Amino acid sequence: MTKVAFTTSRDPSNKTRSFLKDIISVVPESEKFSRGTQNLSFTLAKLHSEGFELAVVINSVKGNPNFWRIFDLSKSEPMELPFAIKLRGLTLSRDYHAKKIKRPSNLILISSIELNEEKVLRTIFNITEQKVVDFEKNSFLTMYADYIDKDENIIFIEFLDSENNSVGPRMKLKIVSRRVEKVS
Repeated sequence: MTKVAFTTSRDPSNKTRSFLKDIISVVPESEKFSRGTQNLSFTLAKLHSEGFELAVVINSVKGNPNFWRIFDLSKSEPMELPFAIKLRGLTLSRDYHAKKIKRPSNLILISSIELNEEKVLRTIFNITEQKVVDFEKNSFLTMYADYIDKDENIIFIEFLDSENNSVGPRMKLKIVSRRVEKVS
């Protein structure tokens, strides 16, 4: 399983910090990384030296988490992946009074989205290919992903525990292709 680091742009808002806490609670083998005033290249180099293989940088617009950039840290030089996530709607777990959960060791994806978009979600959310019968009842969460607007490729994501209780953030997002340049 890949070790994933989530961090933010500099000086994140309280809502972005809460979102980071929510997303860490549902993604296996993930950790938050406090960036402080470090520039992006220094942050990525530090994450690489600490053994992280993937970094997700959550940028904010007007205090709201908005755009995720994803970096592959498994090679000697960090490389930005040719896709990103654009958040189109967000409900934090505190907003719908989700119950507290123990962090999962595995995440299972149930989706009706296209294969290339499913691969992106599997990468970012560290989803394994194991069978459900291999997991202990309380060691996994289920992530449901489905289009809410197929023409616009807007995907709704929700996380459920083994008793089908909502946990973590609920998100509407769009996976966007982008041209990437070398990280400097």
